Amino acid sequence: MYSDVHELNFSKIKTYKECPLLYKYKYVEEKREGLTPASSLGVSIHRALDAYHASSNDPSELLAYYDDCWLGAGYSSAGEQMEWYLKGKKMMEDYAQAEYQRKTTVDSTEREFIFEQDGWTFRGKIDRIDKHPDGSWEVIDYKTGTDMDLSIPVTDSLQLGIYSVGARRAWNMQKGKVTYYFTAFNQTQSAPFEAFDEQKILDIFIEVGKQIEAGDFTPNTQHCEACAFKGSCPSSTYKEN
Repeated sequence: MYSDVHELNFSKIKTYKECPLLYKYKYVEEKREGLTPASSLGVSIHRALDAYHASSNDPSELLAYYDDCWLGAGYSSAGEQMEWYLKGKKMMEDYAQAEYQRKTTVDSTEREFIFEQDGWTFRGKIDRIDKHPDGSWEVIDYKTGTDMDLSIPVTDSLQLGIYSVGARRAWNMQKGKVTYYFTAFNQTQSAPFEAFDEQKILDIFIEVGKQIEAGDFTPNTQHCEACAFKGSCPSSTYKEN
């Protein structure tokens, strides 16, 4: 078994819960997923926001960072690339307007936490961490998808759950909240750290980790149509029309 089997992060857990065989392709065999327009735009936006917050306090410069960080891969044509570029441009314009109103201080971006529990290592990388005037913290994850379901309570999010645990365990941030920033909708949704059951979250991670350790990669064919490996996976049930 590969060496990092006891190192867990949200992406690994999400992938395994979606399809154990997909996990094997990505993390054991290290097969690469091709970029799609949505994932490529996500990379561009994350890079632009990271560069902006690391170097500038002027929201008027945000579009320049977006242009500098634009990734042109993953598009089938110049027209498709322009269509998605304009979607991202609108997101950046809305983000810039919110920046003019922001009362928090951006403490860090792309900050990684790590902590140990029962022989397992937990890692995570946070898009942005803000400090509020009252001394509390806000752990922010950008969501750039245009098809997000905003009706799902953020307290149901395993991702925000492990981020709340990581902030407390790794950085001793005891007072604060975790937030999804939906850039396509110019909205945020938050929940306080204490809204998440720390032990329940860790138990879910460790339970999945034990399945991975046991080498159980039984395919789950419920998500084949959306899978990046649907054309090459022998277990795929996806059939082109």
